[in-house]
Amino acid sequence: MIVCSKKIKEIPEIGQFVSDEVYPSVSRFWKKNQNFGGWGRKPSFSRAKKYAEKNCSTAICLEDGFIRSLGLGKSGYPPLSIVMDQSGIYFDATQSSDLEILISQISISEQEKEQAQRLIQEIIDKQITKYNLPYDNVDQTKFKNKKNILVVDQTFGDQSIHYAMASADRFHTMLHRAIADHPDATIWVKIHPDVIAGKAKGHFSLDELNALNVSLLLDNYNPIALCQLMSEVYVMSSQLGFEALLCGKPVHCFGWPWYAGWGLTQDCQDLPDSLKERRNISRSLEQLFVAAYLNYAKYVSPVSHQRCELQEMIGILIPNIEFQKQLTTSSVVAYGFSRWKKSFIKDFLAFPQIKLSFRQWLKPKKDQPIVAWGKKAALLKQQGFQQVWTVEDGFLRSLGLGAKLIRPYSLVFDDIGIYYDACHPSRLENLLNQVQLNEDQQNRIQSLIQKIIQNKLTKYNVGQALSEVSQIIDPHKKVILVVGQVEDDLSIQLGGYDIKTNLDLIKEVRRNNPNTHIIYKPHPDVESGLRKGKIVREEIKHLVDHIEENQSIITLFEHIDELHTITSLSGFEALLRNITVYCYGMPFYAGWGLTLDRHSCERRQRKLTVEELAFCALVEYPIYNLPQTNQMQIPLVTPEHVIEHLCELQQRAEQSPSSFWSWMFTRLRALKIKF
Repeated sequence: MIVCSKKIKEIPEIGQFVSDEVYPSVSRFWKKNQNFGGWGRKPSFSRAKKYAEKNCSTAICLEDGFIRSLGLGKSGYPPLSIVMDQSGIYFDATQSSDLEILISQISISEQEKEQAQRLIQEIIDKQITKYNLPYDNVDQTKFKNKKNILVVDQTFGDQSIHYAMASADRFHTMLHRAIADHPDATIWVKIHPDVIAGKAKGHFSLDELNALNVSLLLDNYNPIALCQLMSEVYVMSSQLGFEALLCGKPVHCFGWPWYAGWGLTQDCQDLPDSLKERRNISRSLEQLFVAAYLNYAKYVSPVSHQRCELQEMIGILIPNIEFQKQLTTSSVVAYGFSRWKKSFIKDFLAFPQIKLSFRQWLKPKKDQPIVAWGKKAALLKQQGFQQVWTVEDGFLRSLGLGAKLIRPYSLVFDDIGIYYDACHPSRLENLLNQVQLNEDQQNRIQSLIQKIIQNKLTKYNVGQALSEVSQIIDPHKKVILVVGQVEDDLSIQLGGYDIKTNLDLIKEVRRNNPNTHIIYKPHPDVESGLRKGKIVREEIKHLVDHIEENQSIITLFEHIDELHTITSLSGFEALLRNITVYCYGMPFYAGWGLTLDRHSCERRQRKLTVEELAFCALVEYPIYNLPQTNQMQIPLVTPEHVIEHLCELQQRAEQSPSSFWSWMFTRLRALKIKF
């Protein structure tokens, strides 16, 4: 395709959207029967039409899809969805369009109808709209215990008004009709955000609205959240009208947007003769949705950079939308992060309207929102800083050790505490105390656990899968795996009690299990000399039957009866595989009836299933990022995407790339531990 605009050519993955090679409108690229693309009803489309007529080919009109991006296009956010139309364009009712043809000809099966209903419900539940940026919180008291009618204004001169066969004066007709239809209701006029920002004019003056005793909506509410509070909605040509239909609201149309004239809207003027022949059949909401959102719009995954379906795109948007709701501020200070951590922290927090600044030594103000790593976050809280999010690695982290500066694919941002601190509540603990899985969540986590087990995944995914495991196992005895940890790690300092060293753990396990076969597996960071906790072999040779340094812990899982640990994440990984776990401290997974615990935590009163524990720990609590999503400006992905990425790395036997600075850091750290 020859595109007649530089901006179109610069859209990330435009070739995937149009399923064609894309060239600029320079004559040397022209081929016979080559299509020409332009945008909407802008000059680029006029040029595309002219070139197409000259070359006896087709002009394709491109436009944003109905679920476009996280941020605004004018802020530089590229589209995740594009529509292509060779008949017209969906907002132009003056002529036929591919969408109009799809709607008029569509026939969907009962299965497709049910799929559409599920997707619509998910869109409503998660409030997924065209731009999925942080919106103002809705003040429910404004709308409570009364009938609310919404009248939607648009910017003056908006081309979609003209192409919907409407005019500026009809906005006044629409407002007066709403007032006349609902004399006992509160009439809300939604002002366009560009008008509020002073970047454009609307169709109503303040004096007119005051005289009519109507209420102004100046807040930037999510369109779906707003529609859910309304009894009825009045629109000219706004896409918000279709979102109101998705919410089950009566919609009055004073123009002819793409969703009007099919029997779903209350159309406030007679169907023009030019439309009577084209929109002469009634359609269901599901049929319009399938035609527009599933068939007409094209989606490209920011993860695979390949075409994908709406369901996958929704799955990608959900963690981004939900985490933005947690970040209730537009300015965040990242304090005390090392150089290598800064690079990936920026990726995880690259959200619309979030201004991230880094400070290394100069401390922020005490009332500023701050993100800080582990110990630094704890120190800030002790010093009276009020809004501190503690950052730590997630539980499906990487292919390689953090101590070797391997970039994480998963982090946790905890505004309450941190998961390894059993002395205080954390966001994870709160989630676990409240979790109730529905059927979809239950199915999802079961599938996720199965993928983790089948692909032999752990936090770091290190160690070799050797074949000589049987040689280190005594088949006539119960086999216990004792997992070593980094002794100065905060998880032991804050989650351990009377036992806080690897040697004391081994002694206690042997004392309680004199006739068992005990395997001790040191922590890889400790064995590589990067962290504290190494035990002299002579001290434990009479306490353990074997010390395993190289074998992957996943391979050992297949040959053990029990795992004993202070607070290691390997206990959680063992629970996923139905292995009995003894806890000598209080890790996040202890105290819920799934482990045999030396201690108790009075805040943890519930009995959980492994699925409930795993859903909170792997889906709800952490966030995930892959570097390849930066191009399309999507910070977060799903755990399923990270699992797929880790599997691809494993198949290529490729660790995440490290640098000279990574090598230097590991050498210096090893020397520091040694001396």
